[in-house]
Amino acid sequence: MKKRFLMITVVFVLVALLVFAVACNKKTEKVAPDKTIVYLGDSIAEGLIGPSPLSERDNYAYYALLGRTNNFRYFNHSVSGHKTSGDMLGNDEGGLLGLLNRIKENGETATLMKTHIQQADIIHVSIGGNNLLQYDLGLLMLEVADEDFEAKYEEGTTLINLLHDGGQASRQALDSDRTVTFKFPNTYQDICDIISIIREWNPNATICFQKVYNPVVGGCKFLYPELLARLAEIDDDGRFGAQGTKITTIEQIRAVAQELLCHLNGMFDEYLAANPNSIVIIDANKAFDDYVKTDVRDGKVYIGEGCKGSDLFFSDWTHPSNIGHAVLAETTQAKFVELGLAKADAVDQYKSIKIEQINRMYSSCEGFDAKAVISSINSAQNYREVTNTYFNAIKGYLPKYC
Repeated sequence: MKKRFLMITVVFVLVALLVFAVACNKKTEKVAPDKTIVYLGDSIAEGLIGPSPLSERDNYAYYALLGRTNNFRYFNHSVSGHKTSGDMLGNDEGGLLGLLNRIKENGETATLMKTHIQQADIIHVSIGGNNLLQYDLGLLMLEVADEDFEAKYEEGTTLINLLHDGGQASRQALDSDRTVTFKFPNTYQDICDIISIIREWNPNATICFQKVYNPVVGGCKFLYPELLARLAEIDDDGRFGAQGTKITTIEQIRAVAQELLCHLNGMFDEYLAANPNSIVIIDANKAFDDYVKTDVRDGKVYIGEGCKGSDLFFSDWTHPSNIGHAVLAETTQAKFVELGLAKADAVDQYKSIKIEQINRMYSSCEGFDAKAVISSINSAQNYREVTNTYFNAIKGYLPKYC
């Protein structure tokens, strides 16, 4: 009898252990990544500048948010300072195209990048901003604002023509007697060549190009006094919203910057028109502009100092802030859902990321009602509501990083 009881007991224990082991395995089992996404381009995608603090990069930078919320395997091969081609000193070698060409032609050691591109389901490219920013942005804006710009552009004699086709020209600086030399890469052809190499390595991936956003709102550091003074001498010919007046308001100046960006971003549209269904365009410019327009005061969009739009930018007024990255992630996510590359319910994972941050960094802050914030995040219906709830809640609180 005792022997039988002992055997039953042993069997029971073994079964219990087996059930426990299976339960633990299910609990810790990781779901296989749904897709692979690779990021190429400049510092906007690299996410080293902007997400703050850097230790929270994978919780704030849009490349990681997209990867984590969608259970994508993600690899970031973006490089700060990259233009479409050419290095920061104006030499012809370098940039994204130069890197791709070196891997293609010389079998350079960065072969892991090629492997990731070959294996990717989605390739996301952020490029083009440095084709403008590594020169004198004020001089470029001034030339676009010129009343004779459109005629000169048709003649092919402007810096914007060189931005598209490549070439070199010099202009006198606005703030001194020095000469500024512009040596533009052939931006449009670079875009064509970048896509050609990517497509050669991966014929089937969805290739996304992210447009460059407009950072000009009140307080923007690009608006130095000499530029403002020169713009104030030019008559608005109707392109900037107040025909017949001098270009002095922040609304007009933002419109000047917007026209400059239309020429840059228009190259992606130009490529897509010539090659239908070849790439997907992520319109970050429109997304940021739409966010700026949510600040309405006295029935008018407010873009002066302290406007809501300024929250999109890091302190250098070039890179996206934590909020800016969230808007980029939201915009790209919406496009992915539209294309069937992501599921609409991925917002639940975004909620989890924000709730984890709340619990880890803010729950012990004096006066912070973590329970109420978490409840609001869980009640949010979409990405934007999660973003607004999270950032409105933490404003003014000093996080405790672990």
